[in-house]
Amino acid sequence: MTQAPAPAQALRISPVALRQKVAQQLDRHRNGDAYPVMVVRAEPAWPHDPTMLLPDGRRARIEPCVSPLAVWEHLVADRGDEVLVLLTDIPESVLHHGVRSRIFRERVHTVEPWDLAVDAFGAQLPDTTLERESWAGVALLDAMPTAGWPKLATAVLTRDVALRHLAAVRLGLDRRGEGPEALDVAALLRWSAQPGAVEAYGLLREEEQAGLSRWLVEQFGRPAKALFALTAAGRGQEALPLGLVCDALWSTDSADAVRAQGRVDQYFGSLNDDATVRGFAEATVQVVTSLLAAPEADVRRQGHAVLDRAEELLVQFNAAGTAGHSSILRTGFNQRVGVAARALLAGLHDAADTALERAVAHLAEHRLATAETERITRIRMAQRLVRWLGTDVAPPESVADGVDRQIAEWGWADLALNHVWAGEDAHPELQQAFRQIHDRAQARRRELDGAFARRLGAWATAGPGNDGGLLTVENILPRVVEPMVRADRPVLLVVLDGMSAAVAVQLAEELSQHWVEYDPLARAGEGRRRSVVAALPTLTAVSRTSLFAGALRSGNQEHEKKLFAEGRWGKGSRIFHKGPARGGAGEVFAGELAAAVAGPAPVVAVVINTVDESLAHGREGDEAGWQLDDIGFLRSLLDQARSSGRAIVVTSDHGHVLERGGQHVRAADAASARHRTGPGPAGVGEVELTGPRVVADGKRIIALWDPLLRYRPSKAGYHGGASLAEVTIPLLAFLLPNVAEPPAGWAPVETRRPEWWQADAPAAPPVAPVASAPVPKARRKAPAVTGDALFDVPEATTATAAAPAAGDGDLVAALLATELFEAQHGLTPRRVDRRKIEAAMRALVDAKGVLPAAVLAQRAGEVPARATGFVNALQRIFNVDNYPVLSLTDNARTVRLDLPLLREQFRLPGGSS
Repeated sequence: MTQAPAPAQALRISPVALRQKVAQQLDRHRNGDAYPVMVVRAEPAWPHDPTMLLPDGRRARIEPCVSPLAVWEHLVADRGDEVLVLLTDIPESVLHHGVRSRIFRERVHTVEPWDLAVDAFGAQLPDTTLERESWAGVALLDAMPTAGWPKLATAVLTRDVALRHLAAVRLGLDRRGEGPEALDVAALLRWSAQPGAVEAYGLLREEEQAGLSRWLVEQFGRPAKALFALTAAGRGQEALPLGLVCDALWSTDSADAVRAQGRVDQYFGSLNDDATVRGFAEATVQVVTSLLAAPEADVRRQGHAVLDRAEELLVQFNAAGTAGHSSILRTGFNQRVGVAARALLAGLHDAADTALERAVAHLAEHRLATAETERITRIRMAQRLVRWLGTDVAPPESVADGVDRQIAEWGWADLALNHVWAGEDAHPELQQAFRQIHDRAQARRRELDGAFARRLGAWATAGPGNDGGLLTVENILPRVVEPMVRADRPVLLVVLDGMSAAVAVQLAEELSQHWVEYDPLARAGEGRRRSVVAALPTLTAVSRTSLFAGALRSGNQEHEKKLFAEGRWGKGSRIFHKGPARGGAGEVFAGELAAAVAGPAPVVAVVINTVDESLAHGREGDEAGWQLDDIGFLRSLLDQARSSGRAIVVTSDHGHVLERGGQHVRAADAASARHRTGPGPAGVGEVELTGPRVVADGKRIIALWDPLLRYRPSKAGYHGGASLAEVTIPLLAFLLPNVAEPPAGWAPVETRRPEWWQADAPAAPPVAPVASAPVPKARRKAPAVTGDALFDVPEATTATAAAPAAGDGDLVAALLATELFEAQHGLTPRRVDRRKIEAAMRALVDAKGVLPAAVLAQRAGEVPARATGFVNALQRIFNVDNYPVLSLTDNARTVRLDLPLLREQFRLPGGSS
């Protein structure tokens, strides 16, 4: 007699799966009873809500039944309008006929995992490869989301689709708002680092763990194989830090590293596969890099926690000394910092040594560089100061020469000094390097200040009649603003009280992202950033009043309003000082100011005291420099001016020097922290200033030129003295990029950073001229351009930044003589004037391949507002086969010429043969 097979074990069923099963049966088999009793074979346990709302609106009540008697008791009990669902593991054959006759379809409904899973996806049947994964049907029921599995458009549920959805749920992608399409190696490794994730995976049925792991390894290869080897060995939660350790140990063959590899191998159980470990290590480096660069602070903290644990594991494996080459571990970053620090010190003695350039570049390539932006910036600033110290700097020949060079070069050095002064909190060698570089650079700045003070003393005595072309603070309104008023061009004049050249460097860089900087005094010449000489003494009461009066005066806010109103600046022009400019609750700035900027007033002048006030009270934090968002409501004010079509003029009344461990000089006649009025002669670090430019009793003061001296108690910074940083006022002027006709005499500014601010590019080797011949088209892509630290022009690759080769003086002439140029020029729909093309290309070659688009247009004789269209026309000529000889970057604000690619495409001197 053949024995009947034992019934299959009853399954644990989830609320989602049970709801689907009940709804499926009620929909397929309508027996007339709206509220039947349905018996479902499943584990007789229900720790969930005993009631459930079905898709058709009926309510179901779920009751577990461990015996036939329990089933009978529920059948005969009174019940309301609800479907009764009984869960039991009792086989149907055990139930009495009288019991079966009272239940839905007179049978016990068995949960068929594949039937429910396929139906949940809206399909009709599973493919054969999925059916072979016998564990997957139960797993898909158990893991089904509350809203059910997504409906598919196909009749067949495939293995990869089903298991990808299952894995996404088991790895918690849905809890992070991600779908199955986000499942990749990175998601898998990030999952391992989630608290409790690996432990929860270990609570799954063994069949599901094995099957899901097998599929994930099949999909994602070696990283997944190593991860699940760690998981099997109980180390899965440390996969990311272990991967970083493996990256350090498996990329070197030192004896210590090899010994440590043997210790780490134990964590992988029986894996014993170096290729898999290397693939796993590479993947973890990519994942942790993305964590460190994430915009969310909590994700970045997770990345740093992984680094911390990796360093602990290195010590545990006795391998801390083997990770100095790591491109992601802090050990490797700190070692590169040390190399850079030693190179900085060496560069002070040999500026021509290229080891410093290599060391800083190597440090910037470390994956922690993005998380250590301020630190990298300070090292770059120190590097720039080393370059500056390696150049010959002549003292200023005149006041005009001094303030011009302060704007063009020495203000950049001041900016770098501020960053280096901010210092280093952890690395002793870097601290020493910063200290020595700062002291050397500061000593040079003091020498320049001393030489300038001597010129200033003679100039002040000579008086305003000997200014020549020099712009002084009282002439800003007559020479810059008044012509705009006469031309009916509305102006927003922003006076950043105390803004120095160093502050202007950063501010202009940021403003140029949305505006085009102009030189309002260029006339017919090339545009450059202008400097202004402050009134003496360099105090707000003197210099700012002189600015608003249009003449040398002394006063306060009330005087400034009165004198400004008496000027020739147009009817309805207004000044807003600190109090009236500030808004009330819910306002960034005063509604009256907003209305004035939006209205017809010819000139709206706004004083912002943020920089000046910081000299008295200091600033929160210790980061050097000023960003646009640091300066009061300036960003919002400029946005208002943009919508009102106003030209922008940003200037100051004086600069400032910062407290850098200076000396207190006692002086009974001190009138400010930096000048005195007594009869005594000028002493060490002082200069006597006398004459019509001095707004003081007797037209005489004695001012400190040495930035390390002060007459009054210590504050964050000072002004009133005779140093370059105090006397020099920056003048910045901006127009919107789409201005059709700039004001008469205005020209776009070509912002030339000092040569030492950026690394020198290697020159291309000289080659002999080539004969005219048919030009085959080049077949290579130009390398990408990457950005540098804050306030730099993005550093071009070698191709873009290479200095012109010998014969560049004739390069443009040779270019325009080629047959390829003639052919390309002839194919353009609207012929561009050859003279404009020649002027544009010569300007780009002279500028080493990088110019603001507005400047390029101006040099070529085009209206700056048409700059983008002009460059597009040039691109149609020179970008043969779409290779980027000419490119527009920075939201079409900057034009780049790839000189090597130009030579190669047009077979010019210096190009490939």
